[in-house]
Amino acid sequence: MTTDRSVYRQIAAELADQADAEAAAQHPQLGRACAELGLVYLAFETAPMSNARVAKAWEAAEDARRSLTYGTAVGCGADTARARLHLALAELGEAGLTPTP
Repeated sequence: MTTDRSVYRQIAAELADQADAEAAAQHPQLGRACAELGLVYLAFETAPMSNARVAKAWEAAEDARRSLTYGTAVGCGADTARARLHLALAELGEAGLTPTP
């Protein structure tokens, strides 16, 4: 997976703006969902991009972002959590601490 790393910061900044707008509109759950997903995109900055888990994390994060942008945000929290889990597993793998099956 190859992507210019500045894309992650740009997406995170857009999600931060969206989180602020949702909070101002008295939608704290949507604001939190945007903020948490923004943190996931920032984690891509240092993620080992050659790891298959990172590709799975990207897919989950994009699912969550589409849900927030075009849908009802149903499933956004689950997709965000899935992305975070894949990123954490990728980090463990890079540290030589892969989980046992």
